[in-house]
Amino acid sequence: MVKLIGFTTVMNGIDNLLVRNVPVSSAIIEIDSRTLGLIDTGMYGNPELEERLSEFGYRPDDINLVLNTHLHPDHIGGNCLFRNARIIISRKELEHGLEVLKKLHQGEELVSIIQCLSRTTGLQDQRLAQDLKKLYEQYPVPELIGDRSQIEFFEDEPRLPGQLTIRCAPGHSVDSRAIICTGERRSALIAGDALFHRDLWQGAVLNWLHYDPELFKATAEALTAFEGIILPGHDRAFDNSTHQYLKDDFAFL
Repeated sequence: MVKLIGFTTVMNGIDNLLVRNVPVSSAIIEIDSRTLGLIDTGMYGNPELEERLSEFGYRPDDINLVLNTHLHPDHIGGNCLFRNARIIISRKELEHGLEVLKKLHQGEELVSIIQCLSRTTGLQDQRLAQDLKKLYEQYPVPELIGDRSQIEFFEDEPRLPGQLTIRCAPGHSVDSRAIICTGERRSALIAGDALFHRDLWQGAVLNWLHYDPELFKATAEALTAFEGIILPGHDRAFDNSTHQYLKDDFAFL
């Protein structure tokens, strides 16, 4: 039987408006004695990640598989803690992160950098635009993903347990992925920011956060048809058949 533990960590003590006090979801998946996986690792330097793992009886060195739904800094910040894990990421996402870093190093104008992060050009709030730029300056993607010897790419179809299925979920970022975990009784969808919240994905107010807002909406709508447990990127896990949040931190699938 598969054990799924969904939990959130919150980054305090950081001034960036985009991630300050924002819960970020992660999921522990214990499939058998050989596979202990973690999906998404929160913000860099957040002590809550190790604290939460300890609460559930795990240490970073116990994890042997890390999957990142996408490479935004608030979802890969803890990758380097997991020295014994294979780390599976999107090559396309990494290349895009390198492109953003290049623009930052070349001192390109803010508008050009923001357009690289989001096709939406209507980000008029200069504070938000500056904080988005600072996020990528302070937390460069290539430095967060982990040791290169541990990295594997979704595009190469890496070996994964049969209970895990990777689903393309583009829109929020250039190559977002969702992970489906199938158990004996039910299944769970770990959506990352392809469905960042149970209820808040339909509005237009956060369009500037998505690389392609229209594609994001289409992907999110498709994901909401999933029959089983859903863990969004910034919300607690819920049962999509009842639309109720899970009462406990974990579920047996």
